[in-house]
Amino acid sequence: MGERISIAKAARLLGINRRELCDRLCHAGIEGFEGAVDLSDVKRIAPKLNMDDARISERTRLIRQTARRRQAVRPPRKREFELQDDLDKMHNRWLMERKKAQEYSILFDALVDELGHWQASEDEDKAQFAIEFSKWLCDQLD
Repeated sequence: MGERISIAKAARLLGINRRELCDRLCHAGIEGFEGAVDLSDVKRIAPKLNMDDARISERTRLIRQTARRRQAVRPPRKREFELQDDLDKMHNRWLMERKKAQEYSILFDALVDELGHWQASEDEDKAQFAIEFSKWLCDQLD
């Protein structure tokens, strides 16, 4: 048995109400005990929880990758206007990539929310598909 989390806290982390999470857990065959559930079980049906782990891991990787390293040989110094041009170009590229990433993030959140609604669906086929797709999505994010 792994780490336990309260159903109410898991629902807050997912941004849904407790009743909806209980419905999802019930349809997935996941049982709680005394208002708590195994965190790994929640992660299996809730890609949003795994996504936050991935963002933290990616941020750590980027920090490590871009950390300053001492250079044995000094590169030639650029003039101030050349540096400003380079900085402006990088900033513009970063803005475009950031906008694209935000759009994908919004789309992904909408997909995950819709999957959550499907998991609690009265249609058993739809609910089972949503549960299996969520499991697959979580595996891809790990």
